[in-house]
Parts: sequence; C-alpha cells; structure tokens
Amino acid sequence: MRLVHLSDTHLGFSAYSKLDLAEGINQREADFYRAFQEAIDKTIDLGPEVVVHSGDLFDTVRPQNRAIDFALRQLIRLSESGIETILVSGNHSTPRLRETGNIFRIFEHLKHVHPVHEPGGKTIVVGDATIYALPHSTNPSLAEITSGLRPSRDTRLGALVIHAGVVGTDTYKMDEFNEQTIPAENISPEWDYVALGHYHEFKKVGSRAYYSGSTERLSFGEAEQKKGIIEVDLDSHAVKFHELRVRSMLDMEVFDASRLTSSEILQEAKERISGAIIDERIVRLTIKNVAPDAYRSLDVQAIRRMGNSALHFELKVDKVEGEGQKQVGDTQIGLLADEFKKYVTSLDVSDDKKSKLMEMGMPYLMRDEE
Repeated sequence: MRLVHLSDTHLGFSAYSKLDLAEGINQREADFYRAFQEAIDKTIDLGPEVVVHSGDLFDTVRPQNRAIDFALRQLIRLSESGIETILVSGNHSTPRLRETGNIFRIFEHLKHVHPVHEPGGKTIVVGDATIYALPHSTNPSLAEITSGLRPSRDTRLGALVIHAGVVGTDTYKMDEFNEQTIPAENISPEWDYVALGHYHEFKKVGSRAYYSGSTERLSFGEAEQKKGIIEVDLDSHAVKFHELRVRSMLDMEVFDASRLTSSEILQEAKERISGAIIDERIVRLTIKNVAPDAYRSLDVQAIRRMGNSALHFELKVDKVEGEGQKQVGDTQIGLLADEFKKYVTSLDVSDDKKSKLMEMGMPYLMRDEE
C-alpha cells in the first residue's frame, strides 16, 4: 500500500512587493500556490491509495478567499481522482479559541477528503491501513496524547500523522511561540510510518518517522533546502523523496569589512553581486564590522541598486560602534511596506479589516521610503 506525505504548504503566504504579472498577485503568494499545485500534480501521477498533509495547509488561521479557493480546487482534484486525503490542522491553521471555528470545516463535504482539526485526533481506515491523524493541540498537549500511543493493529498497517516539533538527541522545531513539541521517545517504532509536519526541512527523525518539509522556502534559513513530497510503501517501508521546483534563494557569504574604506566596501559588494546569479532569486548580502567612518560615507542605496534584478535583495550592514561592541546599522528586515504587509496578513481579523488597514497604512509607508 502506497502513501504520499506532504506538509507545510502555507497557502496565502506573501512577502516583498513584487507582483506576479500573469496572476496580478504578490509573487511569493503565487510561488506557494504553484508549489502546491505541482505537489498535487505529482501525487496524482503517483496514484497512491492515500495522501496525508501533516499540517499548516494555510499560513494563517483566517486565510484570504483566494487561498481558500485555490486549496479547494486542488483538493477537489484529489477527490475526483479517488485518492483518500487526510489533512491535519497545524499551529498556523488552528484558532486559539475553539469558538472561532476552523477553516477546515469547508472541506468536510468533499468525497474522499478527511479534514481533522479537533483536539485528540481521529482514526481513519483506508484499505489495510489505520491512520491516526493528530492535529495541533494545546489542551490536551500533543506530548500528553502521544505518550504511550501505539498502532491499534485492527488493520495490518498503522500510520501516524502529527503536526509537532520533536525533541530528543536532536531537536526539530521552528521556535514559534505557539508550537507544540513531543519527546522523541513518544514516537513508537511500531508504526509503519509517521508523517510529521511543522519542521520545514526533509528529515528522517526515527526508524520510520519523517518530516516531508515545507513545499516552498519561507526564510533564508531554508535557502539550501530541497523542497518536495514523500512517497512511501507501507509494506516494504521504502521511502522516496520527490523534489519540487521552487523559487531559488541565495544567502551570500558574509564579508568582513573591518579593514575596508567605504569605497572598498562598495567595490567588494559590486564584485560579489556581479559574480553571482541573482536574477529572479531571493538574495541576501551581509556586511559585518563596518567602521563608523566607513559606515557614514557608505553608499547603501548604490549597493541596493546592484541587486535590482533579484526578486528581492536584502542588505544587512553591521556597524562597529565601539571597542569590542557592535550594533546593527542596517537591519535585516525588509522595506517598511513589505514588513507592514506581512504583519497585516498575519492578523487574526477579517479580510475586510485587513484590506482597510492596508489601504490606510501603505500610502504613508511608501511615501516614507521614497
């Protein structure tokens, strides 16, 4: 029996100010939709009996209508293909208050689709396999629920789907304020497969336990990570990772400017940027230990212009303030407008209120940056 495992698709995520000209929407938002669609394309081509999504289908508790519509259309494709599809709610998709209601309820009418969002989880039988789907939960905690948890063996095969960090000899978590973690010893080796979600890198964390990772890159910490989905044979326990084509990130090697003048820093930055392929990539350049005199005369805007062909170019300059002391001279955050947009998108309010906040705030921020 074959299973496909994917996770952390974060539909609705957006960043930076570039638009996808074909779709007329934020380019990074479009990137995440395309990655998810490619994941569904590959899944349908593989034709497994079951597909599991181990959390964070959406980037926020209250996703925009566009993200909901896109997710619905892709899940309908799986439904029409007759593939049993199990979705668990992750920490990004689970309201803090139960009375808020969970967006997963809109998928309950779809044939072959099993959304699981209630604390405590749900058991779903697919052919010879019993799959225990366990969504994000704080009360009871996931550590409590998984303590002593074993496959029922009412069927020949047993799999666990869970959205959580894992803590043991090695630690796998995202350091988010509302994340849940479970001890590594809570993952029983008796499961034929454990589909983990939350950690964004493809990793084997137990004898038969894997993170599939996210389907797109969300930060520079993921710049070198491959993104994809996992194909699993539950009988032989064979696992195969299928890579997706996603937006490239480049975190350029940090350079030490402690002995350089402003003109030398500018020349070094020019050589590094011109010597790299940055077109349509997400790029970061970090310059450290810039002396106060060099910092004051450094043409930061000229360096930023060198990165214009990138989808997004992020410049971070660390200035030496005093003997043995440093401070950030040019912070790692993006343009104010980009940061404001990310903040508004993350708010747990209606789309109308988000649009109103954007309408009121963006003109002031754009004017300030100009």
